[in-house]
Amino acid sequence: MTKYLVVLGAGGFAREMYWHIQGAYPGARVVFVDDVPEGEKEIAIGGKVIPVVKDWDVDAISLDGESAGAARFQEFVLGVGDPQTKKHLVEKARASGLKPAPTVVHPLALIQDPGCRIGVGGVITPGCVLTTNVTLGDFVLLNLNTTIGHDAVLGDYVTVNPGCQISGNVTIGEGASLGTGTVTREKVTIAPGVITGAQACIVKDIDEPNVTVMGVPAKKKKA
Repeated sequence: MTKYLVVLGAGGFAREMYWHIQGAYPGARVVFVDDVPEGEKEIAIGGKVIPVVKDWDVDAISLDGESAGAARFQEFVLGVGDPQTKKHLVEKARASGLKPAPTVVHPLALIQDPGCRIGVGGVITPGCVLTTNVTLGDFVLLNLNTTIGHDAVLGDYVTVNPGCQISGNVTIGEGASLGTGTVTREKVTIAPGVITGAQACIVKDIDEPNVTVMGVPAKKKKA
């Protein structure tokens, strides 16, 4: 059965998301939605030119002569990484009548424990490993080659960039964004909205929300 998905966003990660979807659902039909007026109007990908919806009216789009409405584009996943942009697009998508799809899990990702709890609307990309008793909220992005240790909890809208290593019993608050190669010690808590720099090493709790930390060990960025 063909899968139909709306990808929110039309930038570089949205194009990557197209291929993650094809890996999880071979032959899936995809349309992109982007409400940035000066953004892309269409995307050339996989030998096809795919329109980018600007007004949230997916019923008006035609793919290879097939009406999107007839094709039942009803579910969406995210194709952007910035947590605040995610929230904005999710609100718009829900207001337009779309609903979040199950998180896309690429077949080259490994979820060792089938009891891991995974929310909706996100993606687990190739090379990611979830061990046991891991909880992911809604709209979580796990980018390439990330590992998540036992009993870790990631809140809604968290973005984890490539190559991050999250140890066991780590809690990451809503809307946090981990820079490429971030490493955490076990049992630490990262407050909501925290941004970590690339290659940051988190060795103790970050209690203050919406701050940027960087370095080894990671410290709050000075104003």
